[in-house]
Amino acid sequence: MDDLSRRNWLATVALAGTGLAENRASGNATAIGAHIRGGSAANSFARNVLEFGARGDAKTDNTAAFQKALDAAYSAGGGIVHVPPGRYFFRGHLTMPANTSLEGVFLAPPAYIHANPASGSVLLPTEGRGRANGPPFIGVNGNNCTICGLGIYYPDQDPTAAEPAAYPWAIGPATAAQVEDLSVMDVALTNPYQGINLAGAPRHYIARVYGHPIKTGLIVDHVEDIGRIENIHFWPFWAKAGSPVCNWIQAHGTAFIFGRSDWQYVFNTFSWGYHIGYQFIQTPSGTCNGNFLGIGADSTFEALRVDCAQPASGLLITNGEFVGMIGAESQGFVIGPKNIGQVVMNNCGFWGPSNRIGTIQGTGPVSLIGCNFQAWDKNGRGAPAILCDGAPTTVMGCQFLTPGRKKAVGITKGCAGAIVTGNTSMGSAFIVDRPGRLARTRFQIHSNIAAGV
Repeated sequence: MDDLSRRNWLATVALAGTGLAENRASGNATAIGAHIRGGSAANSFARNVLEFGARGDAKTDNTAAFQKALDAAYSAGGGIVHVPPGRYFFRGHLTMPANTSLEGVFLAPPAYIHANPASGSVLLPTEGRGRANGPPFIGVNGNNCTICGLGIYYPDQDPTAAEPAAYPWAIGPATAAQVEDLSVMDVALTNPYQGINLAGAPRHYIARVYGHPIKTGLIVDHVEDIGRIENIHFWPFWAKAGSPVCNWIQAHGTAFIFGRSDWQYVFNTFSWGYHIGYQFIQTPSGTCNGNFLGIGADSTFEALRVDCAQPASGLLITNGEFVGMIGAESQGFVIGPKNIGQVVMNNCGFWGPSNRIGTIQGTGPVSLIGCNFQAWDKNGRGAPAILCDGAPTTVMGCQFLTPGRKKAVGITKGCAGAIVTGNTSMGSAFIVDRPGRLARTRFQIHSNIAAGV
């Protein structure tokens, strides 16, 4: 860009900022809704919910007004529905038609929207209490939909109740039909009972979503074309640690669930305080394969649980951090007895205090390469860090960091085979607990050292 072009561009940006400030001061609804993502709300593809009767006063039912705005955008061939700052109350649910975007003012995922009544574009749903299987608050009913820049807060969810109230999904498909290319960005899911349902949503893109979903944060299933999820943070923004809701989540909640998904990509995601951090399950649609980089789960009963993964392609988990510490039998990871897919964990860190770092069953081969393990056998029962009780297992180049004479690896009679080599224990010995003599054709245990005292 030359100097003249740059000056012209800066002048245009300055004038746009001035105009926005003037319109905010004068209460111009159309300009207030104009957001940097969508450009001018005066464009033919843009609508503003205030023009359809919406009121951000936290008490007027906005269901009909928002729906009219979305339907108007769809009738025009698709477009953006702007949501200016305010707290918008809803007695019902919304249905997003194809090629529409519902867009608030946040350019990054907000936190603490429940504590500041004046901040941002906040939606307050109330429909469906006690009906977890009811229609989602924002039901997507077509391809190429985007939800961004919004806070979603359930005002009737009580953090002091002994048990949270069930509600439908905050965001999800409106019907059983597939919805392609759904995007959710810069959204706060402050306290939904269920967060984002991506069942039947191929090529989804979910980015920069913060909050504290209660029962389930996010589920992926029936996705046969690549989906992407990144920079998700599920943490108690709403309820304090030790509160009834947090205790309930610790006993029942799952942050991330993956059913059928072909070549799922997940990057920089984190959860704290759930019963299970990441769970891979078998559904009628199938199982998951994918690349999981920089994922983490802290303060869990089981940080990572693989009930089943796709054979051959399986799961590649790299640079993960996992803490299984809640409950006597807590573990960093569990590979279940029905798993048939390969699981590779590379350069991951596991710590507790946990009962075991992990249990390996099933038939799909499992590899632990360059991982760090510490703080296991918290019950003092002689539990090994890694229990090999099924699938062929490789443990190579790992660090067992707990001092003393703790068992590093336990091999049962049900283990199909194991390679345990090149590992280091910071204890006084590298101990492999085994059921007598093992066939060299299936077991290789060598070149492991104890560097501690």
